[in-house]
Formats: sequence, C-alpha cells, structure tokens
Amino acid sequence: MKPRENVRRESLHFVPRLQCQDLAKASAGREFHYQRSAIAAMLSLGLTSPVMALELTDFTDPDTEYDEAYVDFTANANDGNQDQVSYDALLNGFYNRQESTRERVLNYRFDANYDASRGPNSDDDTQDDYGAGIGINADTYFSDSNENLFWFGSADYAFQDSAEDDNAGFTVGIGYGRVWNATPLAKALRIQQSLQEYGQLSGDLSDDGAGELANIIAREDEYRAREGADTYRGVWYSEMEEILQREGLLTADTLSALGAVKMDDVLFDEPISARRHGWLARAGVGIQISDFSGTVDSDPKFRFELEYAKPYGLTGQLLETAVYEPIFGDDTVHRLSNRLSYTYEVSDRIDWLNSWNLSFQQADDDDDTRFVSNTLTSTFLYHLTNELDLGLTLAANDVDVRPDATNGDDEVNKSAVLGLRYRIK
Repeated sequence: MKPRENVRRESLHFVPRLQCQDLAKASAGREFHYQRSAIAAMLSLGLTSPVMALELTDFTDPDTEYDEAYVDFTANANDGNQDQVSYDALLNGFYNRQESTRERVLNYRFDANYDASRGPNSDDDTQDDYGAGIGINADTYFSDSNENLFWFGSADYAFQDSAEDDNAGFTVGIGYGRVWNATPLAKALRIQQSLQEYGQLSGDLSDDGAGELANIIAREDEYRAREGADTYRGVWYSEMEEILQREGLLTADTLSALGAVKMDDVLFDEPISARRHGWLARAGVGIQISDFSGTVDSDPKFRFELEYAKPYGLTGQLLETAVYEPIFGDDTVHRLSNRLSYTYEVSDRIDWLNSWNLSFQQADDDDDTRFVSNTLTSTFLYHLTNELDLGLTLAANDVDVRPDATNGDDEVNKSAVLGLRYRIK
C-alpha cells in the first residue's frame, strides 16, 4: 500500500491547455458570478456545462478501476381480435469490472438473460429461453520503455438453452495501444460543477488541481482498504478538501455540510457512466472448444481485435469494438462482430444511448451456412431514482440466415418498447 503522502503526487500525466485567452474568459466568468445573485448563478450553471481547458483525454493515470452493473427488463402484451393474450418479456443482467495498473489491465464480464413469449393463437404455448456468459481478459505491458506493447490472454464461456452447444474458447497473443479510464476526472469535474451550482466554489479548478482531485477519486478502494469501509469517507473527503483549499476556491474556509452532501451525491448516487479514451489492437491464436452452432470441436483459431474510445466533452462517449475470428476445423468458420455505440447525457436525469451491433458467421461448406444480424437501437433513459431508470427503446433488426428457414421473409423487424433498468453500480 502506498503511503498517504504519495497519493497526490503519483501518476499526474496532464497536458495543460489553458491559454491566455481562456484565462481571460475564465476571469470574466468569475466576475459575472460575483455580480449576480446566488439564485441567478445556480440557474445559469445548471443549464449550461462549464467551459473546461482540461479535457478527459488529458487523464492518463494507469492506476484506476471501475465497475458497472445493471438489470434491464422489458415486456409487452397484446389482446383483442386474437385467441389469447400474447406477450413477450425479456430480462437481461450485466456486470463489467476493470482493474488497471501501469503493468496490467484486467477486465471481467458477466451477463445473463431470460426471455419468455407466447403467440396469439390458441395452440401457441409459452416459449422460454435463457443463458449466461462469463469472460476475462488480461493485458500485461512489457516495460516502461515499451509502454504501449503488451501480451494478452483471454477466455470466454457462455451457454444458451436454445443453442446447439455451449460457446467456449481462449486466446493468447500480443497487442499495442491502451484505452484509458477517465471516469475519475469526469467525476472530479462534475464535483466542481455541482459545488459551483450551490455556491460552494468561487471558480474553476486549475488543470493540476483537477488532476490531483481525480487521482484521489480513482483510489477509493485504496482508502477503503486502509481506513476501513465504515470510516474511509472522512479521510477521503478531507484530502479532497485540502486540494480545494489549496486552490483558494472554497467560499468558506472549509467544506460545508452541504458541500460534503453534494460530493457524496456525485460520487455515489448520480449515474455517471464510464468515460474512456484511446485505442488498442490485439492479434492472437487460440482454441475454440465449442460454439453455439455446434459446428466447432476444439479447433484452432486466430483472433484480431480493434478497440477505440473517445469522449466528447463531459457528456458524450463513443465506443467502437470490432473482432474477427477465423476458426479452422472441418470447415473454416469466419466470425465477425462489430459494436459501435454513442452515449450522450442530455441532463443529470436523461441519457441518450445509441448503438449498432453487427454479427456475422459464415461456414465454408456446401450448404452455404451463414448468419448475419444487424441491429440499430436508440434508447432514452430517464432516471426515476438514483438506481431505477425508465427507458424507451426504438430498435430495428435485420436477420439473414442461409439456408433460409423462413421462406424468404426478409422484412426488417421494428419495435418501440418501454422498459426498466435497475442500476446496481
């Protein structure tokens, strides 16, 4: 465990961007703040995002971690002019955790699903399907002199009740690049914004000050382990307060009870999604033990992967992940997947989530076996509480299967569904 005095000095990797013109703007903004009443300042800051010289892409502290966990539920039912009530209900759970140091980045993933449906005809029975999957990936960087070069190992296992077989495999290889977790800096800037809204801060943090605050936020688990789960927040918050005092921004000499409550809201209650930036590429070899189609039996494979992430201000996040895997068995199976997503925080209460998912699988056999799925979704999430979201999802899905078992039905499936999301973390 690192000594406490080193917490604020380590891993401050920033590129200051505040120029003279920006300083003048910031100074003018502060004069405006002083000349207006507290109510007017709250309204102004609440409706607009602060102009920051420091960007999330400036944060490259390797010692961070984050986890996300939620449960989604959607359902619809129809009645009238049909033999019986038809319905479709879907339950999804997801957990993702990343632990990062300079030498290694570990990712853990778990997901589960359950689907139940019944058609409108009297002889339609309830159909259900369920499954779960788990995966782990470790990127180990070679040295400080080759800080972007790493070797990796990954393993995945998943089952689906309706599939022919389970999906299981592992891969080892090399990679280049890094995707940085900038969520701590996003929280630091959100703390600044919240304290300004409630008159606790008189101006903006300097680049170094915001970086130091983010570094302390990133080490929550370190404080919890050292001070104890029941008491660590007092020490943790006091060291954040020291930074605000040193910056000379606190409107009082110390952080008020209101200020502590607002910091607590940002760090524990507000649903701030992970913010990441950077890119990496992986190439490796492995064994595909089995897959859902039942056509693979412990066959060798290659794996090529590209990941790209870019935040846009404090409110937008772009993520792109593409994977290509040729599997060499009796017939070569080509598997390609691509996920592109963009999330935008419309306000503290509303998120707009957009994604495109492509899944392609082609087997080089006489039957021309192929499966292609394209799905576009757009979801508006309204945070009813700090844990419960109400969502409206618009989706379009196109599936192409060969041999065609649906007699040429190539229509695009379109849907609009209301759902609930419970945020565990």
